[in-house]
Amino acid sequence: MTNSTIDIQAFINEHCFSGCQWLILVLCFVTVAMDGFDTAIIGFIASDLVQEWGVQKSDLGPVMSAALVGLAVGALAAGPMADHIGRKKVLVLSIVIFGGFSLLTAFASNLTMLALLRFLTGLGLGAAMPNAATLMSEYAPERRRALLVNLMFVGFPIGSSMGGFVSAWMIPYLGWQSVLILGAFSGALLMQAELSFRTIFMLLALPAVLSAVALMVKSWVGASTPRNELLPDDNVTQKA
Repeated sequence: MTNSTIDIQAFINEHCFSGCQWLILVLCFVTVAMDGFDTAIIGFIASDLVQEWGVQKSDLGPVMSAALVGLAVGALAAGPMADHIGRKKVLVLSIVIFGGFSLLTAFASNLTMLALLRFLTGLGLGAAMPNAATLMSEYAPERRRALLVNLMFVGFPIGSSMGGFVSAWMIPYLGWQSVLILGAFSGALLMQAELSFRTIFMLLALPAVLSAVALMVKSWVGASTPRNELLPDDNVTQKA
């Protein structure tokens, strides 16, 4: 009996791009898009934080940088970890981290807490992108590898830009917290897809439930009209 070995890369190169590979491309694309959304999200809510918390713009410096520092640390730590436990596990874990801490960030009450939660969110953001790129590269045929990896990275600017449009619509009606909750909800759905709807469905659905409850509460307490509209009393001028 002879032992035969299979060259996985040669096998991938010799066959057509399969449905499984397309699915990996889509999931990695969405992962990177969510990475871009959550990385840029603090810039969309900064002006509302200044108004609501009564802080100076300069006070937001550490908050704006915290996620980027976490992103660098997460990217450095994710590589060795993925080599030991596998890229898919690290990728799913990174989504858990940035989705979960994005949800907690929506309930931050001061700048110190906000900066800490953004740093922890950045750990997940930093771990997600390089692992998504490596996973896509491993499943791509050599002749199309550069194209597919670059196509996946297009998700980052798309996610960042879409965050601006979504924030412009959501913040006036639901507050700055709603954008962070949306990021957590999207992360839960993405993680659910990457785990193939396994038995932890209820755990994955928990951020979605919290998101829905938070949005309903904010709508009930007077978010039916944009916050930047003038109240009727503001339009009444006093007679001399």
